[in-house]
Amino acid sequence: MINKKEFQAQNNLRGLNKIRIKFLHRIARNILSPKIRLKLYKWMGISIGENVFIGTETFLDDEVPNLITIEKNVVIAFRVTIVAHDDTNGKVAPVIVKEGAYIGTGAIITMGTEIGKNAIVGAGAVVTKNVPENSTVVGVPAKIID
Repeated sequence: MINKKEFQAQNNLRGLNKIRIKFLHRIARNILSPKIRLKLYKWMGISIGENVFIGTETFLDDEVPNLITIEKNVVIAFRVTIVAHDDTNGKVAPVIVKEGAYIGTGAIITMGTEIGKNAIVGAGAVVTKNVPENSTVVGVPAKIID
């Protein structure tokens, strides 16, 4: 984990650029076209691979968007939250969603976690630790079920 303010300063995530990112995010969360939604998230600075679907009303951290990586063939259902920062301690850490993963409706992915290749995160789960590849996690906090 690193300091949020330092990271934002080093990566031009302040001032007018921050306003631009927040504006793009507001549009992306509610636009109906999945293709346009992906473009907007990419313009925010999120790394997104090929053949990715991100549902509406999904919140992808707009404070440090370039710390989020979503690899190819990932499905993120609607109303998912992915955060790469924590305002209580002023720290940031990357979030990585590996190839072929599926994140269910309303799941929350917290900073510093990695969702493994072909892993499944159940609806409403709160992920606070790494999810191993080819596993399924559910619950609060998320736990492996198979």
